[in-house]
Amino acid sequence: MAKNIVHKPGLELDLVCSDPTTPASGDPVRCGNVTGLALTDERSDGKTTVDIGGFVADLSVKAVDGSGNSAVALYDPLWYVDADTPKLSKKATGYFYGFALETIASGETDTINVWHPPAMGTGTLAAGSIGTTQLANNGVTAGKLTATMATGFIPLPLAAAREIASNDIAALAAHGGILASDSTPILKRTNGATDKKLYVEWAASNSDEIAWDFVYPPDLDDSAVVTVHLLAKMDGATDTPTIAVSYFEGIGDSNAGGNTAALSDTLAEVTVEIAAAAVGAAPTGASVGIVPGAHTTDKVQLLGAWIEYTRK
Repeated sequence: MAKNIVHKPGLELDLVCSDPTTPASGDPVRCGNVTGLALTDERSDGKTTVDIGGFVADLSVKAVDGSGNSAVALYDPLWYVDADTPKLSKKATGYFYGFALETIASGETDTINVWHPPAMGTGTLAAGSIGTTQLANNGVTAGKLTATMATGFIPLPLAAAREIASNDIAALAAHGGILASDSTPILKRTNGATDKKLYVEWAASNSDEIAWDFVYPPDLDDSAVVTVHLLAKMDGATDTPTIAVSYFEGIGDSNAGGNTAALSDTLAEVTVEIAAAAVGAAPTGASVGIVPGAHTTDKVQLLGAWIEYTRK
C-alpha cells in the first residue's frame, strides 16, 4: 500500500494504466482520461490497484506552465503530462489532476500535498468548481485557447465594397460607388439561374479600386499582425497579376499594405500582412482598398475578402 497518502475516503479499482508504462506504488497515474494514484506496483496481469477517488497525497510537482517557469500558488490547478518528469505541473495541456495545497517557487520541483478530487478526467472539474472568480484568477486569455479560437475574423462583404473613382467615392448619380451589374468592376452571379455565388469581376485591362471600411473589435491585439485575405482567381491562364492592397488606419495614416502573391486561373487564397507596428489600439478603424495589377487579356475574379487578427 502506498505510504504517501495523507488522507482519503478513496475509491480503489484494478486498472490497466495508460501512463506510466509500469506504475509503481505511490506514482500518480493516468488510465485513459481518468487520473489517480497507484496503490500497488503493476502486477503480472498488467493491472495496478489505483485510487481514483478523493484523496490528498504527497506528490512531486514542478512549478512550470505552458509558457515556462511559473510559481505554484495555493489551490492552483495541477495537470498530469505523460512526457514530463515529474508528471504534475501547471501545464494545462495535460490531464487535470487536482489542486495544490502548498506553494512552490517558480521553476522549482518539490513534493507537496496535492488534493485529487474524485474521478477527474481530461479538463473535467467537479460541478460548481469553476465560476467567474476562478476564471478571472486563472487569467483565461486568448493565448490559452486553440489557434482557431484565438483568431478573430472581420468579414469584408463583397456587396458592401464601394468603387473608388479618382481617389474618391463615386457620385450619387453613379450609384455612390455601389457595385452592380453595370459598375466598374461589376458584381455578378456565377450563373444567374443555376450557380448563384456572388463575385466581383474586373474586365480585362480594368483595374479600378474597390474599398471597405471597418472598425477594430475590442478584442483585437494591437501588438500582433493583422492579415488581409482575398479569395481570387483569373478567368484565363494568360495574365498572372498581383493585387495591391492598401491599408489606412484612422486619420492621417500612411499606407501599411502591400501586394499579394500572383493570381492564376485556379481559385486561391492570397494575403497581405499588416505589420504590428502599423496596428493601433481600439477604438479605431481602417480602410482597405484593392487594385488588381495589369491584366490585358483575362478577367480578375474576387470571390471573398476578410481580415484575420489575434485576439488578446
